[in-house]
Amino acid sequence: MKIGIDLLGADDKQNIINFINKFSDNEVEVFAYGLEEDLSLITNNNIIKVLCREEVFISDDPARVHRKKKDSSMVKMLEDLKVGKIDVSISAGSTGAYMASGLFILGRIEGVARPALATMLPTASKHKFLLTDLGANVEAKPEDLLNYLRLANIYMKNIYSIPNPSSALINIGHEENKGSKLYKDSYKLLKENVSNFKGNLEARNILEHNYDIVISDGFSGNILLKTIEGVALSLGGMLKSIFLSSFLSKMSALIIRKELKEFKRKFDYSEYGGAVLLGLKNPAIKIHGSADEKAVYYAVQQAKNIHKTRLYDKMVEEFKGE
Repeated sequence: MKIGIDLLGADDKQNIINFINKFSDNEVEVFAYGLEEDLSLITNNNIIKVLCREEVFISDDPARVHRKKKDSSMVKMLEDLKVGKIDVSISAGSTGAYMASGLFILGRIEGVARPALATMLPTASKHKFLLTDLGANVEAKPEDLLNYLRLANIYMKNIYSIPNPSSALINIGHEENKGSKLYKDSYKLLKENVSNFKGNLEARNILEHNYDIVISDGFSGNILLKTIEGVALSLGGMLKSIFLSSFLSKMSALIIRKELKEFKRKFDYSEYGGAVLLGLKNPAIKIHGSADEKAVYYAVQQAKNIHKTRLYDKMVEEFKGE
């Protein structure tokens, strides 16, 4: 299979270049998209270099990137994805530009009005859950949330082999009549159309792993995601300060160092792959701007699973004729 990786847009593109230089996988052919100065740093002879002359910046208008920056690494990669030169694309660049350009270049799956961003998140147990939408659409209709859940179901069935994923709608309370009109109407629609939908879920219970999928509009989902990330980082820093505060606490840390490493690993988001753009006709993965080599590795593994399971073909088939 062929995977495209955008060298530009990350906080430190050297991390991506380092990963590519070390990359070796008989199943995968990597296409690296970047400026001449970046491609010159790639020493791995098995990598296919795609020369680009423009870069997409956070300050660029997302809706105009696909027209104004046709020779950018992001746009050229998506164009190659559309015509089948690559099978999956990976970028750490502007999320808005990636989604908007993906919409214009790749197109939406028939019946999906608004594609969504989805990612796996850890829980207090060994299990993970899929959260969507993460911010692709700050406004949504009940029909959009239904589509998010249908797409998420297909993802969990194929990537994690869960035959009938359980799901819940994030809300300010468990009761059916809680929340705004969007959430009240969405609750009814999801309950009527999706098997194993369990109802509303309060944010305080989200890390207990009661469900395989959690659904939200993009505005609430983005706040929820960043809150979880921020709390995990702060909690890790607080624990480190506690265990370094005295000789006894340092000895305690040595005694439970295995458990501390496991705790840190559990909330290491680089191990969960990237956010998938659900609802586009072709598979695109968005990794964090601060992605390190490990994050790129897991995104590539995620891309391999998506390709092997024909995930996006199955999504297109599911919505065909609607």
